[in-house]
Amino acid sequence: MRILFSATPAYGHLLPLLPLERAARRAGHTTAFLTHPSLASLVEPAPVVAAGATLEATLAEFQRRTGKDATTDMSPATAGEFFGGTRVDLGADEALAAARAFAPDLVVAETADFLGPLVASALGVRWASHGVGIALEAPLAEAMRSTAVARAAERGIALTLPFASVDPWPACLQRDGWEPPPGHVTIRPEAHGSEADVPEAASEWRAPSFPGREHLPRVLVTLGTVIDDSDALVKIVASLTGLDVNVVVALPPSAEGETLPVEGDGVRVTGFVPMGLLLQGVDVVVSSGGAGTVLSALGAGLPMVIWPLGLDKPLNAERTAALGAAEVIGAADEAGAAVARVLERASHRTAAQDAAMHIAAMNPAEEVLNLLTGVTGMAGRRGD
Repeated sequence: MRILFSATPAYGHLLPLLPLERAARRAGHTTAFLTHPSLASLVEPAPVVAAGATLEATLAEFQRRTGKDATTDMSPATAGEFFGGTRVDLGADEALAAARAFAPDLVVAETADFLGPLVASALGVRWASHGVGIALEAPLAEAMRSTAVARAAERGIALTLPFASVDPWPACLQRDGWEPPPGHVTIRPEAHGSEADVPEAASEWRAPSFPGREHLPRVLVTLGTVIDDSDALVKIVASLTGLDVNVVVALPPSAEGETLPVEGDGVRVTGFVPMGLLLQGVDVVVSSGGAGTVLSALGAGLPMVIWPLGLDKPLNAERTAALGAAEVIGAADEAGAAVARVLERASHRTAAQDAAMHIAAMNPAEEVLNLLTGVTGMAGRRGD
């Protein structure tokens, strides 16, 4: 079978699709990603079927059209026009041509992507939606879809509905009152780098050593793949210097080749490294609350300190704290005191380990692949 995975060209939108794509390739299916080629190294060895503009170019065009900044405003109107409108306008023709050449039998599109559903609808093939975080609230999801429906209609295409909804977010972290949509099937999230087929440079990475300090707890500090704020990282590290801990600071991909003006026997700075590798030997994770970081940390049973910085991150932080697995802070200089509390109280680690059990009970990628490709029926799906 030929399976086309489609996603917004951003780390947080592409990475959640990798477990299912890897499973498909291992099973002998032909796979490719419909996205911008600037992310080719992230998804290799799967090829990229190039379509659409970069995320930065799409953001700039959206701001030119509307005067709004989609990185800070995710109201239904903004999200609808950005994901369902501007991105479709900039990539539809290229995506349709590329998809016809690839000729997929199945399309898997992440929640905020509408180029995948567009080409699936045009080609008359089934497509499945794949979540990237907490389920979107109805007004947001409806605004995105209705805008995409209108853009598709302008091209003579009737946008179809997904036959399945693949969800990497455990029910224990969803909003209160959340109900699974039709065709819902869980997929166990996997920290990037937990597989062997990561880029060679990353696979050779080794966790930093702290000679003479090996007995001390290790704290991972990361603001994720999008936020590039060295001042904030420096302030977080400064707040940790009074604790008997070792600190590993991970810089975002955009900071390649850079470092931080921090020093000390208990501090190490590294460039972008897959999360599955970064978590080696870690006791607490300090982050901005991105979906991938939250799922990776909880999947490893690790408690967190979260300083939520924009968009979905406050909700991610709220839901993780509600489990008892995280402390939420409002400023960088509060990180040290919060880490001390997490290390002192066993309840945070216990809650994180409970969440890890929920995640472990979710469907492995291989089972989800069998459901989507018809090896087993959708009735055979199971929840978390």
